Amino acid sequence: MGSKEGKAKALNEKEIKVLKALINSRPHKERNIAIFMLGLQSGLRAFEIATLRLSHIIENNGDLRDSTNIKGKGSKVSRIYFNSEVRKALQAWLDVREDDIASDSLFYTQKKQPLRANYIARLMYELMQDANIKEASSHSLRRTYANNLLEEGANIRDIKELMRHSSIATTQIYFESSETQLSALAEKLAKR
Repeated sequence: MGSKEGKAKALNEKEIKVLKALINSRPHKERNIAIFMLGLQSGLRAFEIATLRLSHIIENNGDLRDSTNIKGKGSKVSRIYFNSEVRKALQAWLDVREDDIASDSLFYTQKKQPLRANYIARLMYELMQDANIKEASSHSLRRTYANNLLEEGANIRDIKELMRHSSIATTQIYFESSETQLSALAEKLAKR
């Protein structure tokens, strides 16, 4: 259904804008933007998004959390962070989310059943196909997250933690050198 983990392409700003516009033009836009942003800005995998509960994102006093612990790959408990853009998308979803859902699941189907990971992955994959973005899958959101962290100057150890990887070697798979990046690095040396 898409590229293998770590091999899906990272998205550029233009592609992200196209995807957001596409989501906003379709039914369930608040839910789907929240899902999209959790992948893009928090680096969550589809199965991690599917496991989110209201209690993961809402404090006892009703405020949105800045971070929470979740079970990730290999049942390892890890901390995830919600930046202001993710919290904004989550709040928009909560504003329209029905309260009479039987489960504590954050995301659900029209039939009020919790969304499953394969549904989320397929939803994002089909969205990228509809936007005519080649070699992209739901994992492209996670790869974009990692690349954006690197471009913002995060070091590999911090990116490893934010990606919830056990090994830096796994984190390094997410990055590709580009001619533009290599040229910019070489130019930085000339200014020393």
